[in-house]
Parts: sequence; C-alpha cells; structure tokens
Amino acid sequence: MPHKKELCDEVLRKIGLNVLLFQQIEALLKLLVTHHRIDGTVTNTAERKQQRAEQVHKLTMGALVGQYTDNILSDAGDSIKEPEIVDEIWMSSTFSITGDSDLYGSLSADLKLMVQERNDLVHHFLPQWQPDSVEQMEKASSYLDQQREKVLPMFEHLKSVTTSMQDAQNMMASFLASDEGDRLCELIWLQSSPLVSLLLDVVDQNARPDGWCYLAHAGRLARIHQPDAVAKMKERYGHSTLKKLLIVTEFFDLLDEPTSNGGFATLYRVKNVVEQ
Repeated sequence: MPHKKELCDEVLRKIGLNVLLFQQIEALLKLLVTHHRIDGTVTNTAERKQQRAEQVHKLTMGALVGQYTDNILSDAGDSIKEPEIVDEIWMSSTFSITGDSDLYGSLSADLKLMVQERNDLVHHFLPQWQPDSVEQMEKASSYLDQQREKVLPMFEHLKSVTTSMQDAQNMMASFLASDEGDRLCELIWLQSSPLVSLLLDVVDQNARPDGWCYLAHAGRLARIHQPDAVAKMKERYGHSTLKKLLIVTEFFDLLDEPTSNGGFATLYRVKNVVEQ
C-alpha cells in the first residue's frame, strides 16, 4: 500500500529531524557550558579551556541543562577562584544571562521540557512505531510535529545566546589585543602585585593625619617584607624605583616636601584622600 509506505517514510524522516534537532541543542549547550567562563594566565588559558571541554563532552543532556541553568542563567554561578600566588597576569571573565524570576522560571521550565521530550523520543518512542497501522502512524507523525514545535523555541534561544556570547568574547579579545587593552592588563597586574599591596598597607597604617606617608619608611618596610621584589623591581615590574612604580600604578598621589636641611622628602598617599 503506497499510502502506508509513504506515511512510514514520513515518520522516519521526522524522527531523524527531531533527533538532529536535539543533537544541535546538545552541541549548543556544550559550547555554552564550556566557553561561558574563561580564566587563567597567558600560558595556561588554552589548556584550562581544553580541560573543561573534555569534562563537558562527557555530560548527559540533563547535566548540561543543570550547568546551563546554574552557571549561565543565574548571576554567573560560583565566583571564579583565582590562585593565591601568580607570577603572570591572571584574567577571568564570565558570560551570563540575568533577568527577573519570571524569565528564569520560564527558561528553566522550557529546558526541563526539552530534556523530557528528548528522552521520550530516544528511549520511549518505539511503542508508537506500528507500521502496519495507518492510524497509529498518523498519531506518531502528529506527535513528532508537536514535539518539534515545543522544542524549536529552545533551539532558537540557545542559538541567540551563543551568538551573544561569541560577540561579547570577540569584542573582549579585540580590546585586549589593542594598545589600550595591553596597557590596562599591565596596570591591573601592577595594582594587584604583592609589592603594591604592601605599599597600600603601609600608607594605611602609617599615614600622617593628612593622609601622607613617607616613601622612605615604606621602602624600608618593603626591603624587609618583600626583599626579592625590591631587589628585582626593574626585572619584575619594569621600574627601578618605588617612586616610579607608585606613579604608574595610578593608585597614589606623590609630594616632594621640603625639609629643614634644604632637601626634599618624598611622601605618598592613596588618591582621593581629602586633606585635613
């Protein structure tokens, strides 16, 4: 019977289309879960990304949805843990979607429905395959059409999110490759370095009532507590004196104050301190 054969072929075609749709969704989820978070140094970022990709590749659809819901839909998930000691610039970025509780609830429900539909097709469709019954095959065809309509919006959502993530990351990569991006990376590294952190602590604990602190005193403490950093200041930080280092961090104001013997004493303070 040609009609029955054509109907069976159509059902098989729709099964293939829906299976392909679920595979496309799974691929998008894996891409998003792998790449929404980037962290590491210049030398190990690629390796860390590859490790995440290998871990994500093994996840089930349900686990992928769980990570997408927890880490991308909800305020970027857990904060990125940075190493306590680094000798290179460490950078991290996270892509996430924020919205009100209605948006979060709606997307979470749609994702759960998508997983259920995928499992129904892959694991429970066989009883509906009755090629000798035109009626049952028509029902199966209708079921597959309805399933596709339910799932397509999630596919479009994930495609849109993926495009937004890739656009944002491309913009960031372009900025970091620019002269201004390079300057900013260097500035952030200097500002968070152990030596500059020590200088901040010194001015916080030893400043005069007007907020100024003697640089010579800070230098003595730095040689005690960060001797290696002081000895290798030019090599490590690109500047041969604490005064030059303080200027380029953009954290501090400096002042050469006249002394009683006709010389000058250099003082520094954290910017935006109001003089008493």
